[in-house]
Amino acid sequence: MDRIKILDDALWQTVPPDVIKEAKQSARAEPSWIVRQSNGHIVVVEDGPGSPDTATGDISYIAEVAARSA
Repeated sequence: MDRIKILDDALWQTVPPDVIKEAKQSARAEPSWIVRQSNGHIVVVEDGPGSPDTATGDISYIAEVAARSA
């Protein structure tokens, strides 16, 4: 079972089901995040908030998805 931590309730309502499914699949290996890019696309990324590889001004974090610990 996956753990989903919603970071933005308003944007969460706009996340397509296929993006949630992709995030859950990605989370099996390591945590992933659902984000809204500045162009309006909602996608899954592997770099979380605070990562030096993430341009934080260009995306809004919607949710963190991780595999539930045993």
